[in-house]
Formats: sequence, structure tokens, C-alpha cells
Amino acid sequence: MKLQKLLPLILLITIFNTAAYADVMMWPSLYIANGMLSIKVILAGLFLELLFVKYFTKIRWAKAGIITFTMNLVTCSLGIILIPLSGYLIKFIVPFTTVFHWYHWLLSYLLVILINTSLKGVLIKLSLKRTFKSVFWWLFIANTLCVLACIWFYGWTMQGFKSWYSF
Repeated sequence: MKLQKLLPLILLITIFNTAAYADVMMWPSLYIANGMLSIKVILAGLFLELLFVKYFTKIRWAKAGIITFTMNLVTCSLGIILIPLSGYLIKFIVPFTTVFHWYHWLLSYLLVILINTSLKGVLIKLSLKRTFKSVFWWLFIANTLCVLACIWFYGWTMQGFKSWYSF
């Protein structure tokens, strides 16, 4: 079989096995990514961001809904890979960190907010012709509220977490 035919299979195996073979530095980021993909957090995030997009861009509700849905679809698709990989970035920011210490968690959540804010800022810049600078702070606040929804529903850390590994 040619390598070109095997590449999609290798990519899928890599993505779906990331949690199983993850470096210990990725665990907080994997936990956050899992929480951010829950239906409660997604619905809360869509609602909160719809309000922010409508208020700050002053566009029609329908267009605000389409933009909010599109932004979240893109960030969800890319976030599945980028959020767990941000755990490796923490390794370089704080090289001698204790993985499950509170500041590792805080930095993990902050990186999730920055990743989502940056991706959504670029999408609004492209779709609404706004400057990234003009949308950054309200998107940052909206994404912070979404991450707080994740914390509200799933807790700050993995203590008491019923993961998708338990059978």
C-alpha cells in the first residue's frame, strides 16, 4: 500500500490515541479539551458568544448566529489538536512545573482562552473586515466566560473527574 493511502489512517490513529499515549504535561490540557467538547459547555458558549457578537458587531441576529456557529465549528475542529498540544507549550514556558499544581492548570486554561480568542479573532477579521485589535478584548472576555462555564460544569482540576476512560 502506498504511503499516501496510509497517511490519513496514521493521522486518525494519532489523533484518537493522543490521550492514551500523552506526555504527562498534556493531561490538564486534555482534561480541558474534553470538558470544552461537552454539550453543556458548547451550548453555554454558543449562547454567550452570540450575545457578544451581536452586541459588539451590531449585525443582525441571523448573521451573528451564523458567525458564532462558524467560529465555534472552526475553533472546535482546530482546538481538538491545538489545546492538547498547548500542554507541551507549558513545558517550555515553565520547565520545572509540577503537572497537577494549580499554576499549571491556570496556565492551561489561559492558553485555551488565548487559542480560542486568536482563532475567532482571525475569523471575525476575515468575515466582518474588522481589525484583530478591535475585537480581541471582547472576544477574550467571551472566551473567558466560556472557559468558566467549563470549570463550572467540570471543576477546576481532575479531582472527582469521571473520564471517558472509566468503564
